[in-house]
Amino acid sequence: MKISNDMTMEKIINALAEEYGEDFNWYLIPETNNYYITELKKELGADNPLFQNSIRAIAKCESNDDVLYVLNDDMLRIYHLTYSANNSEGYPKYKEFSSVKAAAEYIHKGISKNPF
Repeated sequence: MKISNDMTMEKIINALAEEYGEDFNWYLIPETNNYYITELKKELGADNPLFQNSIRAIAKCESNDDVLYVLNDDMLRIYHLTYSANNSEGYPKYKEFSSVKAAAEYIHKGISKNPF
């Protein structure tokens, strides 16, 4: 699959799902589903600066508790949710991406050893 800079994460997730079928373990989260946003805010805590920002949950990995979020319409992070409040410092852990392409490559590498 060839990723271009003008693709959205939704389009990329759909294309990877089509390409890999049952071997692809990510699914899109409907915009009306606020469960993962509420969970992230609970885990971050009200004193975290991101708590006040715009947060959108894009996709969830079925094989673990990783969720891809867009923060402030420009920051992409995959958080590994713990499903608990009052986490120790440094939790929940996350990986930040500089672009949609970087996030897509990370997800793709999890299912294929072939580079884009």
